[in-house]
Amino acid sequence: MADAVRAPFLTWPKGKSSFQIRDGKKYISTGKTTRPEAMVVLLEYVERRRSEERRSAAPAVRLATVAHVLDAWAEERQRKNPETWRRKWSSLHRRMRAKAGRYLLSAINQSWVSWYEGERYREGAAEPTVRQELASLVSAWKIALRAHPPITDFPVPSFDLPSASELREAFLTRSEAERLIDAADKEYVRLFIRLGLATAGRHRAILDLTWSCVDLEAGTVDLRGRKALNEPVLLDERGRRIKAAKQKKRGFCKIEGFLIDQLREAQERAATDYVIEHAGRRLNSIHRGFKAAVIRAGLDPETVTPHVLRHTAITWLMQAGEDIYRVAGFAGHSSPKMIEKVYGHHHPDFQQSIARRLAQER
Repeated sequence: MADAVRAPFLTWPKGKSSFQIRDGKKYISTGKTTRPEAMVVLLEYVERRRSEERRSAAPAVRLATVAHVLDAWAEERQRKNPETWRRKWSSLHRRMRAKAGRYLLSAINQSWVSWYEGERYREGAAEPTVRQELASLVSAWKIALRAHPPITDFPVPSFDLPSASELREAFLTRSEAERLIDAADKEYVRLFIRLGLATAGRHRAILDLTWSCVDLEAGTVDLRGRKALNEPVLLDERGRRIKAAKQKKRGFCKIEGFLIDQLREAQERAATDYVIEHAGRRLNSIHRGFKAAVIRAGLDPETVTPHVLRHTAITWLMQAGEDIYRVAGFAGHSSPKMIEKVYGHHHPDFQQSIARRLAQER
């Protein structure tokens, strides 16, 4: 079996008068007695064989459809991050495959994209949703090109994508945040809200937070997580280690005061390794309990989502005039660019510069 998958190589079997190319079970004479000369013959042989493989594969790759590349993309997504696949990408794959799977890749151009956009808009899809679908098709196409053997040899076409969604900027005032905490009738929802406001953590990072990453004596919360010692090493079909799926940057935060007391109480009654738990089990979604609290607090559930807690915490820091580099580090960003782009106008220095400019113009 090893010989069947091994690339052609040079050998000089006993009884032969020159170097031989071993290709699977076949031996091909190079007619050369020095390794450099034999290597030239080997390289020519390998290139010849690859050309033959490409020619024989051409009809198949020329008939590749959108469904073929979407399926390759789906396979890679599921392997790298099955949880995100189930939560986010599986419905997109199913929807696109049903809508566009039958089309040949040779037919995909700007006219086709315009048709697809129009169809999706008539079905009620929003512009950012259509952009995400078409961007996923581009990603799938690139995966298909580097597959072995390649699924297609058509290069990825360039076309205009719909506009991306506007950056979300909703945040809570201090009084709204207090109302939200008071309206949470479940202890785990209150703890989630307080952690979100104190750490600016993404809601998934807070749900993933384990007690091993909380140091109540030092007053720190490490949202970056730690790899479990007994976590199995996953290998691919070649026996190589599968790299962990990339996740968005997460922060390391200091906490103090009432939150530490609440965390200590929660730790004493904990039934799992996770900080946010309910009924003795880890909580995988906070949306239902959070939405109920939002409605009871008299806030808009369409606007106030769990992610708004992160926006709120960062906005409060910027309003307080905190250094933008420290805010970026606190929020888990390696660069302050995103903080400046989304929240910069909340900073007093930004307001002062506008006031100064207006005063000069008068």
